[in-house]
Order: sequence, then C-alpha cells, then structure tokens
Amino acid sequence: MLRSLVLTLVLCAAASPLLATTAAVEYPGALPVLLGLDSVRTELKLDSLQRAVLDSLRDEYKSAVRKLTTPLPATPEQRVAAEKELVGMNERFNKRALSALSLGQRKRLQEVEHQILGATKLYSPAVQGKIALTDKQKQAIEAIRLKGLAYVGKVNHQFEDGQISFQDRLGLLRSRRISQGTALFKVLTPAQRSAFLALGGRKLAI
Repeated sequence: MLRSLVLTLVLCAAASPLLATTAAVEYPGALPVLLGLDSVRTELKLDSLQRAVLDSLRDEYKSAVRKLTTPLPATPEQRVAAEKELVGMNERFNKRALSALSLGQRKRLQEVEHQILGATKLYSPAVQGKIALTDKQKQAIEAIRLKGLAYVGKVNHQFEDGQISFQDRLGLLRSRRISQGTALFKVLTPAQRSAFLALGGRKLAI
C-alpha cells in the first residue's frame, strides 16, 4: 500500500492534473522527484554535494512543469501537445539527474526505480528485451498502457471540473495502478515474471 502511494506521488508530483502520462521509455517516472525521496537518497548514499545538486534540479523541474501548465491546456490538441512536451522534458531532466550519480549509484537507482514502479517498468523497451517478450506480448502491454492513459485522462478531467477532490484523484489513480499491474503481470509467463522481479535487486526499505 505504501509503495503504491509513493508510486502515485512520484508519477504525479509537480505535474498538473492534466499531465499524468506513462510513456513507453526507459525511465517512466520523473527521476528528479524520485531522487528527492529520503529513502532513495539513503539507499544510494548520496553525499551533501549530490543532494544539493539534485535539490536544485528538482526545484527547476517543478518550475518547468508549472510553466508548462500555466495557463492550463484548454483543448484536446493543447493537452496532447503538453503531454508530448512533458515526456521530452522528463527525458532531459532524467539525463541531468543521472549525470549527478556515479555508475554504481545509477545501477542501484535502476533497481530502486524498478521496485517502486513495479509492473510499470514493463513499458521500458530495455526491460522488455531483458525478459524476452514476444511481439504479441509487447502489443498486449501497449494496449494496457493506452487503456490506462485513457482512464487517467478521464479522472483528470473529473478533477479539473471539480467533480472529485485531489485525494479522490490520488485514490483512483492508485487503484488503477494496482489493477493495471495485475493485468500486466498476467501477460508474462511464470519464468518471465521471475526474471522481471529479479531485476529489482536487493529489496528497498521504504
């Protein structure tokens, strides 16, 4: 339950209610936000200089997201454009966050992110290759991802229109992540699931 809440916050923190894209990229989450979690910083043994650099980067990231969503995209076309820009912005900031880490820390961060994001990491092309997904399995996973995006969009519109509260939104997204994770794991064979779970390395204490 706690990991699911952390996942929702990592994916949604600093972002407008309109922006909750889970892209099919190597790092689906926002690393500047993930690297702001005390448990992650402790696990990676970040020194004071690294913490300061990452604090500054996280603040810059949040500011960039606010600028992207002020004013809020009003039309479906504007929302699509903003979603696309956010994905590109995440990629740029993620690269900068990784550059502040040593090779050993990057490796461990991959494992930590794998544990926190759970089945969401199945959207990563690299992870799909590591556990030898078939083309049919990849298509099934992509269909689940797109269905999830449509649901997130629906929930975000409800929040934007004042139909649900922020806490309701978080609860709905958290529940969706859980059900989506179950659906994603059903696509895998037992051997693939074991191989996927092994990619998380040593268990992180959250």
